Amino acid sequence: MEIRIMDKKNDVNYVVMDQQEINKCRHKAEKRWYRRLVVLNFIFVIGILVWFMTETNQNKDYFVELKDTAMTCFNTIDQTTETSESATKKLQDKVDEFPDSLMMASVIVGLMIAFPFILNYMYAQFRSMSVRITEKNFPEIYEIVEEYTQKLGLKEAPAIYLVQGNGILNAFATCIPFKQYIELYADLVEVAYREHHDMESLRFIIAHEISHIRYSHAKLHYNYLILFANMIPILSKIASRTREYSCDRLAQKLSGSDGIEAMMALTAGIHLYKNVDKADYIENAKKVKGFFVWCYNLGASHPVTSKRVLALEMKEGSGKLY
Repeated sequence: MEIRIMDKKNDVNYVVMDQQEINKCRHKAEKRWYRRLVVLNFIFVIGILVWFMTETNQNKDYFVELKDTAMTCFNTIDQTTETSESATKKLQDKVDEFPDSLMMASVIVGLMIAFPFILNYMYAQFRSMSVRITEKNFPEIYEIVEEYTQKLGLKEAPAIYLVQGNGILNAFATCIPFKQYIELYADLVEVAYREHHDMESLRFIIAHEISHIRYSHAKLHYNYLILFANMIPILSKIASRTREYSCDRLAQKLSGSDGIEAMMALTAGIHLYKNVDKADYIENAKKVKGFFVWCYNLGASHPVTSKRVLALEMKEGSGKLY
């Protein structure tokens, strides 16, 4: 059944995307790879905690010895230099023997506690060094975000910020506790405001980032569950590529654009991408193969552009991960 939502501000009806259609856009391997990372994350955390628990008695003995050594060192302060230096060296040696299991357990707990604080610190940096997109600042972008929010059935529109990227062409969706937001680098947004006035490519880029929010990729709990597994080089990159493919496909449905010109802007630059012959690029992309291409793609968080464009050209189905 078709559901429409009325945007009272703009007097526009938006068709809300069906949940089945949204699920169909998700890469066929995305959920599978996410589950694998969740399992690996739990195995890692539980393994470290079990290791720590099995060495509890040894850890207690270590701290008793450390305390005794520290007291001995303190008591030799007023004695001869040779005696004091010897005691100090023993204390240093004892500190260097800090139990590995306790160290790893401390790192895990420390990172889990620090993670939301790091995200809030980054948010403070972006928020204080950027322009927030509003009805008065870049209203065209604001309307796009409102449109996609309605179409995806999100409860509220994510905050979106424009930040100076110093030549970097990038955009991303991320979060702090209880809030998700999008950052657009100014150099990328220029495709819609300078010589090409290419709002279509910008619509695709924004659609891609808000798709990350719709699929919960930018939620705190989603990332907490794979916090340590995300440090595994190859596996975490494969999972990341599935997410990028999912958001590309959903962005096509949202924006009505194939997204290929947006990819060309990222590849050839915001001034030259309109001169790229898309058909010729696609033909050459099919020839981009080989062992070292495979190796490079394997370790990349995003699919290499040639594979990504070929997936966009398909308009349906899942892109190649390898």
